[in-house]
Parts: sequence; structure tokens; C-alpha cells
Amino acid sequence: MEQHTQAIKMPKKLEQYIGAIRGDMAPGERIPVDTEMDAAQRDLQIPNIWRYAEKSKGVDWNLFGYATAVRYKDGTLKLINGQHRIELVKYFAPEITEVPAHIIDTNDSRYAAQLFAKMNGTASRSLSSEQLFWAEVIGEEADALFYKSVLERSNLKCGKVNEGNGRKKVKFANFVKAVKMGVDETIRAAELIDYAYPKYGMNDTLLSGMARLFSHSSYEELMDPETKIYKEFEDWFVNILPMVMTIQDLSFREYRNTHQWHDGVAYGLYQKFAHYQRMKGRHCMPVDAIKLNYEKGIKVDEYA
Repeated sequence: MEQHTQAIKMPKKLEQYIGAIRGDMAPGERIPVDTEMDAAQRDLQIPNIWRYAEKSKGVDWNLFGYATAVRYKDGTLKLINGQHRIELVKYFAPEITEVPAHIIDTNDSRYAAQLFAKMNGTASRSLSSEQLFWAEVIGEEADALFYKSVLERSNLKCGKVNEGNGRKKVKFANFVKAVKMGVDETIRAAELIDYAYPKYGMNDTLLSGMARLFSHSSYEELMDPETKIYKEFEDWFVNILPMVMTIQDLSFREYRNTHQWHDGVAYGLYQKFAHYQRMKGRHCMPVDAIKLNYEKGIKVDEYA
């Protein structure tokens, strides 16, 4: 039995999954693993195959389902859906020569292209980050359960995860960004935003910007409840700032020109707090460190 010749060498860490197979193939018709792609097919994305293999730890027939192919009157088969799953089989179960498929008989190549477009853009879609997060929580994936626990401690919700009255909604990608800068910092930022702007939804950019500010080594006092400035920042943010700035204003779009927008938000926010502290004759850490952090990320026109 001829094995699949690997055009691209797989990462060494995935070699352990070669031959790892779970479940049984779905019943019904089969197509060869080397079935020719229809012209409408997208380009193969090898990194996707490595991700699938790592998540499923090899080939899981319970996840494979069916590929989709069209069969023309002369018997020619063309694959219109499932190429990445089939490539997964080729790499990790090279002894397999056929896979389950839904075969559609037609003699209209235009219809085949329409089927491909509809399968990948209308009848089904890629999962959003929030949908995938929910599925991984249900599947009890360790990372997902960790982020769910931080959501709960932040009194936030994300998609269907941690749904409940009074919880502000956050986008998954931005929440992860904030948490990676600091769990306690993210929780405190969410709490202060809720106190200051209770009638408004979460400002995702502000959340990650505050997490950035709180996690910066030059501003550790803002996270130390034993310091005076910790309490002064909280009072300013909750009681003073909402009188002069809306929650939308705190996105600091004027500082969006940096590589990471949250760095601009962190700079804009602390700049205003430092000005307030100076007006009151109070102690505050210099703004230079967070300003430098913001300026490092500014995109400079290479032709300027």
C-alpha cells in the first residue's frame, strides 16, 4: 500500500501522533484521499493541519465527518470541501486510502463552484473567537476554563460564557490580551470601569490599556493597596474622570497610531491622572516610562 509522500515536513513535536487514530469512519460512500481538488478550492494552509493534529492528537474520525465531492457523468470526482481534513489523514494515518464523503452527482462545473462558496460562506461559517471559546469551555479545555475563571472574578461575560444579568460583555481576543498582561490587573481594571461607568458596556480597549498601565514596572504603586496613590487613582478614576470624559473618550483614539493600541490608552490615561495629581500638589510617578512605551510602538513611514 503506497503511503502519502509528505511535501512539507511536519514539526517534530507532532510526530508522536502519526498512527494515532480514534473512533470509526462515518458510514456511506468513500472517495480516494488523492481525489483532485475542484478549481474553486482555496489554497492549502499547512499550519491549519498542524493545529488540527495538535488539538485532536492525531486523526479522530468522530471529528472528521464527511468530505464533499462532485461526481461528473464521466465518473470524474472533484473535491469541494474537506481538503484540510484529508491532508490531516494523509500525514497522520498514511495507511488510509479512502475517506467518508458526501458525493453529489452533477455535470455543471458552475454548480460545483457555487456549492463550495456556499459551504464556506453561507451554509456554514468559521467559528468566531467567542463561539470557539464557548465550545472549549464545554469541552473543559484547560486554557478555556482558566479564562472563564478570570471572567467570573472580573464579573464579565464573553459570548455565552459567564452569561448573566449585570455583567459587561467583552470580546475574547481583547480579554485574553489583557489577562496576559496580568490577571489581578485585569480584574481591577474591570472593577474600576464598572464603578465609574455602571450604565455603559465594557470598553475593551480601555480594559487592556488599564491592564497595561497597572502591569508596567514603573507604576507598581497603582496596584498596591497599601500606598496612598492607589487610593487616589481609584478616587480620580471613579469619581472625577466620569465628570469630564465619557467611556468612549477613554479609547484615546488620538494615540491609536502605536503598534499596540492599549499602549496608547495606557499613556493617555496616566498622562491625565499625572496632570490631576500635579494640580493637587500630590505625588505621582513620572509619565516618561509609559510615554516611552507608547512612542516605541508608533508606526513611522519608512519613506518620510
